[in-house]
Amino acid sequence: MNIVPIDNAAPAPGSMLEHALRYAAIGWHVFPVWGGADEKCKCRRMCKSPGKHPVEHIVPRGQDDATTDPAKIRRWWAQMPDAGIGCVMRPSGLVAIDIDPRNGGFESIDEIEVRHGPLASDVMQFTQAGGEHRLFKLAADLNISLPGKLGKGIDVKRNGYIVLAPTKGIAGTYDWEGSSDPTDGNIPSPLPDWLRGLSQNHQDQAVETTVASRHVTEAQVGELRDALAVLSSDDRDRWVSFGMALRPLGQVGFDLWAEWSKRSEKFDPVDQIRVWRSFRPGRVNYESIFFAAQEAGWINPLSAGAPPPAVPFESVILPLQPTITTAPAHLLNPPGMLGQIVQWIEATSRKPQPQFSVQAAIAFCATVMGRRYCTSQRNWPSLYLLNIGKSASGKEHGKWAVEKLLDACGLGHLIGPSSYTSNSGVLSALMTKPSHLTVIDEFGKVLEAASIKNSARANSALTALMEVWARCDGTMRPQGYSTFGMSSQDAAKMEKRQVINPALTLLGMTTPETFFDTIGSAAARDGFLNRIIIVESDIGRQAGQAARTSPIPDTIIEWAKTTHRHDGLADPDINATLAAVPRMVGIRDDAQAAFDAFERECLALMDAHDEHGMAEMFGRCNETAMKLSLIVAVACNWQAITAEHATWSIDYVRHYSLRTVERLKTSVADSEFEAVKKQVLALIRNAGPSGMTERELNKSSRKLSCLDQRGQMNVLNSLAFIGDISRINMSGPSGRGKPRTAWIAINGDKSPTDVSPIITPCLRAFQH
Repeated sequence: MNIVPIDNAAPAPGSMLEHALRYAAIGWHVFPVWGGADEKCKCRRMCKSPGKHPVEHIVPRGQDDATTDPAKIRRWWAQMPDAGIGCVMRPSGLVAIDIDPRNGGFESIDEIEVRHGPLASDVMQFTQAGGEHRLFKLAADLNISLPGKLGKGIDVKRNGYIVLAPTKGIAGTYDWEGSSDPTDGNIPSPLPDWLRGLSQNHQDQAVETTVASRHVTEAQVGELRDALAVLSSDDRDRWVSFGMALRPLGQVGFDLWAEWSKRSEKFDPVDQIRVWRSFRPGRVNYESIFFAAQEAGWINPLSAGAPPPAVPFESVILPLQPTITTAPAHLLNPPGMLGQIVQWIEATSRKPQPQFSVQAAIAFCATVMGRRYCTSQRNWPSLYLLNIGKSASGKEHGKWAVEKLLDACGLGHLIGPSSYTSNSGVLSALMTKPSHLTVIDEFGKVLEAASIKNSARANSALTALMEVWARCDGTMRPQGYSTFGMSSQDAAKMEKRQVINPALTLLGMTTPETFFDTIGSAAARDGFLNRIIIVESDIGRQAGQAARTSPIPDTIIEWAKTTHRHDGLADPDINATLAAVPRMVGIRDDAQAAFDAFERECLALMDAHDEHGMAEMFGRCNETAMKLSLIVAVACNWQAITAEHATWSIDYVRHYSLRTVERLKTSVADSEFEAVKKQVLALIRNAGPSGMTERELNKSSRKLSCLDQRGQMNVLNSLAFIGDISRINMSGPSGRGKPRTAWIAINGDKSPTDVSPIITPCLRAFQH
């Protein structure tokens, strides 16, 4: 037997050997597995576990050969440098909850978490096919009984092994959730007490869910596959719509959707499963696919022909939105350095969005200031900002601009993760970077996961973000975990996981449809939305201008570097467990008087919006304005906040808070029926005196068009019964022509006194 010599040189950065050694250094027992290439196992045999089984000629006893010995690990990966990494659970002191979405794992975990609470850990890995490994600590010598399965698609691995990142499988690559990499110091959470109490004979019964709500025959599946073959899967709107259409078919529908999606270069298996989980039945049916295919020239090869298009594809076009009043000019031209930054962002944009440019400039300045500044009343600069705009309208430029500015100023290390999947993910990111910026491209999806799906993990991430906002002047601590089964060393590490004066600036982006179709009234009441400055642009989709380059002015770079410097020995960007020592910015008496008056105004606004359930949206406006005024003052190089700084900040917060609340009042709903009513009422009010016919409503409202005729009449009759709308017959403008039957608003924004003299008599006659 030839012995491979051991190479003790430092492994190549990013190599599989380096990763294997890092896992071994934290006590995880590893061994080589084959991995995948070209969607096949590298062993090139008919194996039972493609890509995931041990490399037999290197570790003949399989997982029983696993070790933490660096010499053995070096010898193994010298023989096969690109081998994947397997990790045995028990000797590593771990338990893995393995969630397989292909077998209904996500549906099962949602049901389990409803019954028992979050089953979340500080260490979580995405599997090759979009599933999850949630890892928990449990001492190797602890003998307790655990179930092998928690339900459909959920395995509990205690005596087996899992594959670790960055192994490439046959369906994709294993990857740690952004803030979960254990080699960065993240510790798996203790196994929950309730799970330790389960046995193999007492598995959770809450996971028995119906996978499909609609049956299809093999012939219909063939028809769908044939129809999809003539359609492109590159357009995301169509891709989402067809996913919705196939969702009621359960696993059969997912397989069809995934097979079709793989034809696009944009295919992402993780995103595919995440989006699939967000769908709810009842919006679109699969006949819409046949309609779209026929529009593209498809002819059903079966003699029976294609079913009639119950819901044409155009019916899932996103609803029209009311026109939004443009922001006052002075809010688009902020004072001091903020104004210079806005000018540069606009100058480099192919699709200018002035309101979003102001938001991006605020986010940049807030990030630069981080843990280094606060007011004499302990207001810190960290803010949450959300830009809402249509797709292809230019809302993405803000992300590029902020990151470009930070990199140019030598502050790229302040850019944090692009999302957080749990409360522990938020804390882990802050432990590494106690001051950072996160830019979340699909913020509406974050709210969707928490609001519509009621996902315990997604909810915990939002809860943590709420806490961070309030803890700028305090300490962020982890949830209280039981330390049963943990070593004293790991328990001590858990106790030290805290962040003093966390500085997290959030810049989110989403579309109106995703945001307003997702949130319920609880989002306005629970105190999360009132922490965000929400800006919705009235500029729709734009054709891009020629790419423009404009160097970042030296004045911006100099301001950022001067503002970000620190005087003490400890760097506030690194030391999460040390209290920050900020530069104090005072508040002048005239500025304080402005804030006191605004606080009284906010209390009056809360009283006025109680009946709409929107009172809490004004609960933090004054505090937000004070945080923003700190940024404005420092951007103007002032040592104190003046009345001018306070007034601009108050105007900014007041304007966008009022706009957001008015928008929410006509958009927020807590049930599908109420959501349809809200959308229909908003459309009718926006139509003014001309009203809208049922045909026009169907074209404009995706939600209404997805209902059958009886459901549509229930919506309209419900609005008529409570006195919001009425149906009237109208002639043409000259009094001649074919009569037109339309629904018009009779209270709220468009009352009977607003309508034309021709309509008013008809309306009165109808009411009498």
